[in-house]
Amino acid sequence: MKQAWSIRPYKEGDEEGIFELWKAVYPAMKYDQEKWMRWWQWMYKENPVGPGRIWMAEDDNKIVAHHPLVFIMLKVGNRIMKASYSIDRMTHPDYRHQGIASKVQRQVLDEAERQGVCISLGTPNEASHAVDMKTGYFDIARKQIVCKPLNWGNAIKLRSSNRLLSEFGAIGGSILDKIFCRRKRAPVIEGLTISRVQFFDERINEFCAKVSNQYEIMVVRNKEYLNWRYVAVPDVSYSIYIAEKGNQIYGYLVLRCMQQEHAKAGVIFDILAESQPISHCLISRAVEHCEREKADIVYGIMIADKILIKAFKNNGFISNRFLKDGWIEYYSSSPPVSKEFLKDPKNWFVQVGDSDQI
Repeated sequence: MKQAWSIRPYKEGDEEGIFELWKAVYPAMKYDQEKWMRWWQWMYKENPVGPGRIWMAEDDNKIVAHHPLVFIMLKVGNRIMKASYSIDRMTHPDYRHQGIASKVQRQVLDEAERQGVCISLGTPNEASHAVDMKTGYFDIARKQIVCKPLNWGNAIKLRSSNRLLSEFGAIGGSILDKIFCRRKRAPVIEGLTISRVQFFDERINEFCAKVSNQYEIMVVRNKEYLNWRYVAVPDVSYSIYIAEKGNQIYGYLVLRCMQQEHAKAGVIFDILAESQPISHCLISRAVEHCEREKADIVYGIMIADKILIKAFKNNGFISNRFLKDGWIEYYSSSPPVSKEFLKDPKNWFVQVGDSDQI
């Protein structure tokens, strides 16, 4: 049977067709087209690293598959290089199981390599993960969840629909807090203040450049990128906290409170600090913020070193091998470092804000 669809790159004006594909793939979502278009413009056109690259499959002028890359600057060892994130991959329900996803992905990765982008990251769902393994991606690790229930009954509903378990959690929450989620008082650091700000100023560049030396592989953070990611994003409001002493920044944290299916959650999208005590102070302030917002749970999702995980645990967050999120994976064509270096999860520092989640 002759293949009816063909693969081509994005061209101006495709947004309408892409929006229709989104509605077909996620029919339960009630998309506001104007709001979606603001988000799309921000994500794919306004990224300070450069506009995204999109390839798609088309059948009779109808977009039936979609595979974009958005670009990031990635610190790998002592190098800074342009890399990409694979996001928003989708195939129309009527065109699945025809090999479209893998063929479009191959086109995307080949073009990225021609442009000198040799590393691509992904946080796939189960279906995309299977395609990625065939295309040449490598798994790094499952992201670790750290969480602190503030309302145990509602928090348990996020992971279980068992009503009895939820009621038990609500009744025994104070006991569970003392056993599993005991908070240590934040350390007193002379001269350190933590304040909420509306945007990142020039001082963040020096801070991020210095602290990034603690990590082998991480998305490059600077004023331009952080303000695009957390301030310029349309229709979404993040809370930004800065830890400073004198006129110097020593750490920052970004979080957002949002209503999820069964509970209100505070999500820590990004935290970077010069030391574990400063991380402790920032996380403590985030918990206080979520308590004021009457959130049921606070959580972060990451691949991070033991120092940061300890700062979360000192604030009463739970972290164990059963609390795992989806994979973080990478594809590399001809990287300037070894694949063994890229595959080692101990080299990576990844958080929620490094993905496309808003």
